[in-house]
Amino acid sequence: MAHPAHPKGRSRRPSDRTAVPDDVTDRLLWALAVDVAAAHQLGPDGACTNLQCRGQDGPCWALRTALRAEQQARSAPTTLAPAPPPRPAGVARGRAPVPAAPRRFTGWFTPACPPAPLVRPAPVPDAVPPESRVYRRPPVAALAA
Repeated sequence: MAHPAHPKGRSRRPSDRTAVPDDVTDRLLWALAVDVAAAHQLGPDGACTNLQCRGQDGPCWALRTALRAEQQARSAPTTLAPAPPPRPAGVARGRAPVPAAPRRFTGWFTPACPPAPLVRPAPVPDAVPPESRVYRRPPVAALAA
């Protein structure tokens, strides 16, 4: 699937030039992982060659994440789980006990303890003298002139 701006295999993305494996279940995640992994290769000194990872030794965070995303984009190998043992005939399923709801939910929007009341600082008396010219309004006559 080539990008419209780069028709006929002239794309700069490695994922457009690579055949998608048969076991890929998430094509977008796989394509992004291939592109990021191609952009973050190790140089001869063992550091990432991408300018965004300047000075990082070994596989950088982006390369490690891209490799993990490529694995996640593929389907898991199917393993045959052992079949559950057959239930004896005539045994009915019971009801599972449900635990009681907690008395008070403490979670995302409910604080565990009530917040402390806000304390505002006391005003400082006469911090700026009223006769200061910086904070004094000009007389109305000066504005009209």
